[in-house]
Amino acid sequence: MRRSILATACLLLGVLLAGLAAAEEPRPTPPAPAPERALARVQAAGVLRVAIDATYPPMEFLENGQPVGFDVDLARELARRLGVTAQFIVMDWDGILAGLTSGRYDIILSSMNITPAREQQVDFIEYARMSQVFVTTRGQSIRTEQELAGHRVAVQTNTTSQRWVEQLQKRGVEVKELRPFPGATECFAAVKSGQADVIVIDEPVGLFFSRRDDSFVITGQALEPEPIGIAINKQDADLTAALRRAFEDIQRAGELKRLSEHWFGGELGQAVKPPGFWTFSREVVLPRVLQGMGVTLQLTLGSGALGVALGLIVALARISRRSALRAVARAYITLLRGTPLLLQLLFIFFALPLMMGVRLGPMAAGLTALSLNAAAYIAEIFRAAIESIDKGQMEAARALGMSHELAMRRVILPQTFRRLIPPLVNELAALSKDTSLVMVIALPEMLYETKQLAGTYLRPEVYAWAAVGYLIIVLALTALAQRLERRLEARGT
Repeated sequence: MRRSILATACLLLGVLLAGLAAAEEPRPTPPAPAPERALARVQAAGVLRVAIDATYPPMEFLENGQPVGFDVDLARELARRLGVTAQFIVMDWDGILAGLTSGRYDIILSSMNITPAREQQVDFIEYARMSQVFVTTRGQSIRTEQELAGHRVAVQTNTTSQRWVEQLQKRGVEVKELRPFPGATECFAAVKSGQADVIVIDEPVGLFFSRRDDSFVITGQALEPEPIGIAINKQDADLTAALRRAFEDIQRAGELKRLSEHWFGGELGQAVKPPGFWTFSREVVLPRVLQGMGVTLQLTLGSGALGVALGLIVALARISRRSALRAVARAYITLLRGTPLLLQLLFIFFALPLMMGVRLGPMAAGLTALSLNAAAYIAEIFRAAIESIDKGQMEAARALGMSHELAMRRVILPQTFRRLIPPLVNELAALSKDTSLVMVIALPEMLYETKQLAGTYLRPEVYAWAAVGYLIIVLALTALAQRLERRLEARGT
């Protein structure tokens, strides 16, 4: 009996230990799904999305509204060797790297200097080397870094040129003023208009402008040649390898040499007398300004309508008898009015794809940011107008048996509309001018179009047409408001 009990206990113990061992043995985890290959994605879409800053002739700029330049032609050759076509996305230089890391395009091919800091963020394929030069107007001679002392120096923002001049200042060269501009073309316009004395810029760009406008001259070299490269997301290693092979093929075929001769050679060698202001405006500027005005009107009217609707909802929540609704409305207004509209626009366009996977196009992002921002201000306009109505109106309506909601709809709100018109028109006028901020996400509204023209043709006087365009929009809104006020007065509202 004892032996049988002992045998049974040993058997049960063995089964238990075997079960525990099986339970503790790690189960094989299913393999994670393979990430989408960048090269396959590009070839499936049939396009290579290329970001450029189109204010850097002859490397990349707009001519008749289309991107042209050395970098543009190189991008087309690379895309052709991948079996796809190049799709160009014009971006402001300050946000161009953020757009690449958030997946809005596949590569940046825009004369980007290869620096250790940038190599921490993205991969590069070097395709050229550029030196920095001094460019002044004729009659000046600034040949060395020491001769920069006492002068106003123009550079493009966030470039090697800016960092080099800042280092000079730290070493004791007393530059009178360092003036960073968003694009190379603004640098040349500043020197031509007397706002700066000298530009530190890449040599091909200096040559382009000095050949196009003989009032500019290159007087010295600032830095030894530095590498520039094609920027690709670090996660897209297969695309980087394919582009590297394509670039080597372009070099072997002599195509890179041909492009260099084309863009830095004879056809740029003669200065061209620019056309007069009115001829240039009629043939080049006005078609682009009118096209940009259409985008500005879409943004103004679309965000204005959405802002009014959302603003009314927020205002009603702001004066609601429910404390939770009041708190939410107050937080919304505080947040949207307490942060810059430009920051909100950049957050929606660049940060949302990374944080929440929400990717909006430039028009949708612009409308969203403008509408949300306008609603915060319009909500306070509505609230002030509603609270300006005598409280006896609400009491009388309630005494007649109306609910609070019905009294608001039938008695209070109709009386507020007449009082709303002047401040609401002011807000819409300000909104029409705020639309110019969408240029930072490369949405071609009116100011963006004139900025591109001023840069490409070095004609800053075309900004006058943007001023005329905004003035027309504001005057039209004012006239519409006055007509509406007269109609309400005639009806006795």
